Amino acid sequence: MFCVSQGGNLIMKRLLLLLIAALLALTLVPLATTQAAPNQSGKCTCKAYYKVKRGDYLSHIAARYGVSTRSIQRCNHIKNRNKIYPGQVLCIPGKAAKPSAPKPPSYYPPPPQPGDGPATACSITPILGFGNIWFSHQDVRDKIGCPTAPEQGFNAVEQRFYRGYVVNNLNSKKMYIVFTGAGQWTTYLDTWEEGDVVSNPTLRPPVGWCQPEYGIGKMWRNEDNYSQRLGWASCPPNPSVTATWQPFEHGEMIWTATQGVFVLYDSNTYRQFK
Repeated sequence: MFCVSQGGNLIMKRLLLLLIAALLALTLVPLATTQAAPNQSGKCTCKAYYKVKRGDYLSHIAARYGVSTRSIQRCNHIKNRNKIYPGQVLCIPGKAAKPSAPKPPSYYPPPPQPGDGPATACSITPILGFGNIWFSHQDVRDKIGCPTAPEQGFNAVEQRFYRGYVVNNLNSKKMYIVFTGAGQWTTYLDTWEEGDVVSNPTLRPPVGWCQPEYGIGKMWRNEDNYSQRLGWASCPPNPSVTATWQPFEHGEMIWTATQGVFVLYDSNTYRQFK
């Protein structure tokens, strides 16, 4: 039977403690080396952080973020590029991307204004030729507005000029004068009566042209500068032409069988549709 002295017990206790310490060292040292917090040196700026998943490779992670494998190793103190583990958080070096400013929309409608109101339908709707132009040309519709009365037919005399056109409404004795050179129009009251001068015999128009007569001629000779603005008349005048007329909020429309439709605006400008 063996006896262990008191000194032997102390030696055995010390050996046991050393063995336990060695075992603890073997298990803790690898953790200390592999679980180092990323970017401990503070020299790297992280544009993102990535948590390693099973099956990841450092080279694949680097390619995904557009950085080099070496830069990830350096910022995360990884000596062996093949030794990363699931759950490890890696600092991805680089500047954090700034959020791009939102682009303003290319167009947006204005907010409602005090003068805005609901669109109102016209109480009188233009028809036939006037209606075709009014409905198919929004610029005409917006500019001339709604009709204020139904269209009316009238008997007329018309005459073309070198720089214009005149149609004389025999019912109302009202002449419509179009200055084609200036893009303007106006009206003139026919005041010619039986016994008035028909024409000026001293005037000699060039070959192929005429001096206007009767009511149109009186306007041409007596109204300031109209003879110069219109020029000589074509021969002969058309003594009987079918025509229609309609008033609008901001102008008038006239149609003749030879000239088509004249849209006559309040601004004394016009547009012709043949």
